[in-house]
Amino acid sequence: MAEIVYTARYLRYGEQTAEECDSLDEALAFLALGWDRGELSETGITGPDGKVILEGPELLKRMTDTLV
Repeated sequence: MAEIVYTARYLRYGEQTAEECDSLDEALAFLALGWDRGELSETGITGPDGKVILEGPELLKRMTDTLV
């Protein structure tokens, strides 16, 4: 199994939670699909070093680009 390096952070039912993903593309797809279905609200994606690499308007733009 590949090492998990990206973490998609989001709110669901008012609770902060996260999904570990193998790649940035996988994290973006996870958040984009959940957001599109109205199941979650994105807060950010952290990289292998634990630092936030995408959040706010930049994250939303990348998510919507993923859905197109």
